[in-house]
Amino acid sequence: MRSSVAFAAIVPAVAVFRDLQEHRFEDHLKEFGKVYEAEEHLRRSANFYTNLARVLAHNEEYKDGKHSWYMDMNKFGDWTHEEFKTLLRRQQHTRPSKHMLKMANTTKTTANPSSIDWRTEGKVTPVKDQGSCGSCWAFSAISSVESRYAVSSGNLLTLSPQAFVNCVQNPNECGGTGGCEGATMELAFDLSTSVGVPTEANLPYAGRDQTCGSYTVAVQTSGYTKIAENDANALESALAEGPVSVTVAAEPWMLYGGGTFTGCSSGMFASSGSDLDHGVQAVGYTSDYWIVRNSWGASWGEEGYIMISRAADSQTFTDSSPADGVACKPYPASQTVGGECGILFDTSYPTFSSDVVV
Repeated sequence: MRSSVAFAAIVPAVAVFRDLQEHRFEDHLKEFGKVYEAEEHLRRSANFYTNLARVLAHNEEYKDGKHSWYMDMNKFGDWTHEEFKTLLRRQQHTRPSKHMLKMANTTKTTANPSSIDWRTEGKVTPVKDQGSCGSCWAFSAISSVESRYAVSSGNLLTLSPQAFVNCVQNPNECGGTGGCEGATMELAFDLSTSVGVPTEANLPYAGRDQTCGSYTVAVQTSGYTKIAENDANALESALAEGPVSVTVAAEPWMLYGGGTFTGCSSGMFASSGSDLDHGVQAVGYTSDYWIVRNSWGASWGEEGYIMISRAADSQTFTDSSPADGVACKPYPASQTVGGECGILFDTSYPTFSSDVVV
């Protein structure tokens, strides 16, 4: 049985720029409910003040008009950059499966809306948090199943990413072995098509690998659509019909606070800003940015979202670490990805029976 859960429309978040000049490690611990033993406390404190110095310097430049986005001391504020990278480089790409219905292109008979935000349409559930499990791919996929089902049926359900973590098989080990060690949105869509997925209430998120068991299916897809690579018009056209799963280079996102993000193509970590490593969900666009939902909780970014600049839509970049992102063996030396943070390269969404092309 497919029960309906009602949600109020999620109003787009308004970015709040914080003055962090007087921000201290003790404030950070209290804000995020963190407690450390003595030795780790000292190490985390040192990490915090190193990051704070970088945030303050960046934000001074933001106030001077040198950046379109600002940083914040979020929950990663006392992490090292290397620790942050452990959340990433978990999602790997597989070759098209039997459930891929079609390759979407830009051919349309009507123009796309000038902007769209599926949060205001009541087609997006609240932001989730993947925790320390490398399950971004599962959250990206389940979010798009939720949203596309809501567009198709009118019912917005909160579905279970744990079903994907537990039950998606990754026999070719494309950079991961499944679960918290990596898989793909496409493999997840295969499971939602062949088996279906339960609600979050039926199978709550555990944040760790568990054994695949039986569950009550709430939603079943009919396949998925792969969008043309590095094509901003194709992604926009797909988003005009519903949210989309995308792969991005998220290493530069660690301390994002708000604004229109350009930190992949410029800034301290621009060298890694085209190395794809993270699965997220695009939920809309304007002429200036893509609206992207992350899975690091609502305390990160703009209440869990990031606005990715569209200024680089026509540009391509070199992903020099394909093995860390969306390539399978034998790994190529590099691959060409389009848009800010490579957002245009690997994009797809689940389909339902009414969308099947015969």
